[in-house]
Amino acid sequence: MQLAVLSLLDIVQAQSAQIKQLQTLVRELQAKLGQTSRTSSKPPSSDPPAAPSPPRPARTRKAGGQAGHEGHQRPLLPEEQVHEPIELRPDACPSCRTGLAPDLPDVEPLRRTQVWELPPITPLITEYRQHTVCCPDCQQMVTAAFPPDAPPGAFGPRATALMGLLRGRYRLSLDEVVDFFSDVCQLPLGSASVVRGCARVSEALETVDTPIQQAIERQPHLNVDETSWPVETRKGWLWVAVSAVAVWFRICTGRGQDELRALVGEGYRGIVTSDRLSAYKLLAHGQRQLCWSHLIRNLLGLQERYADESGWAERMLSLSDALFFAWRAYKEGWYDQIALQQALIPVRLSMQERLRAGVSSRYPQIAGLSRELLSQWEALWTISRMEGVEPTNNAAERAWRPAVLWRKGCFGSRSAEGSLFVERLLSVRATCAVQGQPLFAFLTAAVRAAWANQPAPILVPSP
Repeated sequence: MQLAVLSLLDIVQAQSAQIKQLQTLVRELQAKLGQTSRTSSKPPSSDPPAAPSPPRPARTRKAGGQAGHEGHQRPLLPEEQVHEPIELRPDACPSCRTGLAPDLPDVEPLRRTQVWELPPITPLITEYRQHTVCCPDCQQMVTAAFPPDAPPGAFGPRATALMGLLRGRYRLSLDEVVDFFSDVCQLPLGSASVVRGCARVSEALETVDTPIQQAIERQPHLNVDETSWPVETRKGWLWVAVSAVAVWFRICTGRGQDELRALVGEGYRGIVTSDRLSAYKLLAHGQRQLCWSHLIRNLLGLQERYADESGWAERMLSLSDALFFAWRAYKEGWYDQIALQQALIPVRLSMQERLRAGVSSRYPQIAGLSRELLSQWEALWTISRMEGVEPTNNAAERAWRPAVLWRKGCFGSRSAEGSLFVERLLSVRATCAVQGQPLFAFLTAAVRAAWANQPAPILVPSP
């Protein structure tokens, strides 16, 4: 009888241990199903429709312009830039019906209202007529050569640049570009012409892309990130490096250290702000700044997962709030660099203590995150010793957001030439925005210079 009882106890204990394992597994699976961009590193585009939105403060005022708000109007152009002035003079008094002579002097300043309109777009057609004559000496047939700056195809530099602009900047499909040229520009073409036009834009930007890369490698601080980008029949990755003077994109087949080395340069010695992807361990801790936005999302996920059993994540989030309070004071001029360092000392000490306690947590996710952060401890606090370094990687995430929207419509690149067009167009577009240059005018100038065998226009100033 005693042996039977002991046997039953062993069975109960084994089953209890198995139940605990299954409960842990169910909890982990439920946590994965409930992950959103707010509680993990998943992109916002992966959130389901029912995902909760981030909490927003309650509005205390109505939408729209507020009472006493200074209005903003388009400034009037000088009179010499007006194409068609229309003089309006009153011809009768509305009160007494007296006729008013047209030569009466103005008694108040002239009221000017300017109306902007687009002229009808009519293509300008240039016809190259190559005459062929017979040489009177050798009887050789001689045909006149094309001028050196003649377009290589049926479309000029502005039309070709517009094809690249509509595809790469406004993310239109091939059919939509064809419809736009037909409806708006009165210019008939086919989808194959758009593909050739984009390839010519890419070729023209080749000499512009190299100075952007060189400028990136010279910068003291970069924001780097990567996102998926399908390449032909396999998964690829779109990398971006953001600096104060230029932005550079590259499509790669991987997201490892070799790709990072090719992006920032073999001997890069500046600071890189990034997430905690293992590829960034190529850089020394003193060259890195870990993104606190990624860390906070991970902490929010742990807080939701272990809300009832552990207050570890909640205390870490409270310390993160203290860090950003000090950072905002620094950005607004209340703290200098020394004061920021002093304000972060108690935050660093308290957080280090929490992480050391988290290493021995019975929850694997908390223990793993604690070990990871302690191993990269100095990379969390580069902001306190280096001016110009931000605590988040938002600059890189904002840079590749247009690329993500483009990817949703084009589903990636289908050829190596298509990948080059994506890389160069995205790089030039973002760098034009940084440098304050209009994109369409720059693309047109680059295409015209390439066809005339002239130097490309300068986008990034020389050091």
